[in-house]
Amino acid sequence: MDIEGVHEKKQKFPCSYCSSSFRNSLKLKRHIECVHEKIKRFKCSYCSSSFARPEYLKIHIQGVHEKIKKFQCKYCSSSFAQCGTMNRHIEAVHEKIKKYQCSDCYRSFTRHGHLKKHIESIHEEIKKQKCSYCSCYFKRSEELKSHIESVHEIKNIQCGSCFCTFTSLEGLQMHHADHHK
Repeated sequence: MDIEGVHEKKQKFPCSYCSSSFRNSLKLKRHIECVHEKIKRFKCSYCSSSFARPEYLKIHIQGVHEKIKKFQCKYCSSSFAQCGTMNRHIEAVHEKIKKYQCSDCYRSFTRHGHLKKHIESIHEEIKKQKCSYCSCYFKRSEELKSHIESVHEIKNIQCGSCFCTFTSLEGLQMHHADHHK
């Protein structure tokens, strides 16, 4: 009997959502519930949290409710319930590793969640600037100005007495007459 044939028979329950396959229907059912349907059957008896797998519930109870912190940082006195949490702490605090970089301003962050929060609070809150000549929008006024100059070939003319800018010489002259007599 060839080995390939044995392995193919063992994995005869394919997932209809992804490329995973399982040895029996129970494992397939649990996979679909946990991964694709996000069913969290394991409820914490201390709080309202629930988890997809019993081992996640156990980690939660040990770390949050029983305050069991098995993983000690090698650089400081901090300890953690989960190894992954400790590793993120070491990278962020001691090794200053910042893996997540903002594509708008190039600021770096140690965690993806921090980058996401930064983008939402800094870049997505910026009022979009609409071009008065077409239907284009821009996040920054410099981008809008560059667009107007290059696409619509309109140069901004700045007042020599203040910082006001105008798209026509007539507009500048009217401004000067009204404000800088």
